[in-house]
Amino acid sequence: MKVLHFVPRLSADSPNALAVELAFALQAFGETSVVAAPNRELFTPIINEKFRFVRFSKGHLPRLWGEVMRLRSIIRAQRVDIVQSYGYEAVDIAARACSGLPNEQRPKLVGSLSTYPQQIDSINHTHLLSCDAISILHTNLRNFLKNIQPSLIKSWIIPHGVNEVQYYPGYIPDTGKINQLRTLHPQLEGRFVICLPAPIGEPWCTRDIIPILSILRSRDVPAYALLVGSTHFAKSGYLTSLRREIRAAGLEQHITHVNPPEDLRVLLCAADAVVCLTAKPTTYSASALQALALGRPTVGYGHGAVQDYLEAMQPMGVLPVGDPDSAADVLSQWHSVPPDPPKEIPYPYKLSDTAKKYHELYTNLIQTS
Repeated sequence: MKVLHFVPRLSADSPNALAVELAFALQAFGETSVVAAPNRELFTPIINEKFRFVRFSKGHLPRLWGEVMRLRSIIRAQRVDIVQSYGYEAVDIAARACSGLPNEQRPKLVGSLSTYPQQIDSINHTHLLSCDAISILHTNLRNFLKNIQPSLIKSWIIPHGVNEVQYYPGYIPDTGKINQLRTLHPQLEGRFVICLPAPIGEPWCTRDIIPILSILRSRDVPAYALLVGSTHFAKSGYLTSLRREIRAAGLEQHITHVNPPEDLRVLLCAADAVVCLTAKPTTYSASALQALALGRPTVGYGHGAVQDYLEAMQPMGVLPVGDPDSAADVLSQWHSVPPDPPKEIPYPYKLSDTAKKYHELYTNLIQTS
């Protein structure tokens, strides 16, 4: 079976980058994967050698029409059985591309939805319904979408698991990388390091680190926060006001911000605890899942995918939403007695679990055609 993974907008911090990992994992089930995306440089070398990459661009035609024609030509050239399109825009393009093909050339179309739509009016129900199957990362998202289009209740719920080859309990970072981190950030030595691996901004509750640190330090916990995330999602004025509040709390010497590295594992393993806070429920949190898979003590607000991960692997870490005081209480306990890490990554949170479920979906589609 040959599967084309279609990602018209691929970025390192986009949920659509999940396509790359899935294309890699499906090899174990005998699937041949092709990825059509614009940015080859985002693929890691280990994955890059395992599947075919086709550069996707609209060429010189107007945007939507050019993208439809480009994808249609890729489908014809690759002769695929399945087209899996990631995101609402991708489903729109793929549905148009497949509709123009004769029946004998038309592959089965799977729409993979991982995020809440930014604008309800932007969802094209016709193109969603033209999919042979819809896969959705989280039950909350399906419940949200079924209010818009009731037939989506029939969709497959397939959480995206962590790559267990790279993230697993007992992983030990390279000594050289650990030494390099200590050289770059000597202020972390002897501290209770709390890592916040998320973009800087209101949706990720970055400000909540201020009361968390203040409470911990009032209890003589030598807490230090490491903010690991991009700032380009922050609204105008947010960073200025955040810095002002940090200064007012007297915490300038206890917080460091770094841009996310290509490999987050070293920073996660260097932390004594990981904090994953979001103002609204999310359908996927790579950093929370990766931290738990590495056995790091992790806390997070109890909603969405983060709640699911924590309940499965570290129930003590589930916090009331919007309650940084509770986070400080749990972290204070963990400073004295660290929690036992999970011994394994439970089903369905391994990448191999995800690939198996998609293999079942593809097989079902082909057999029922």
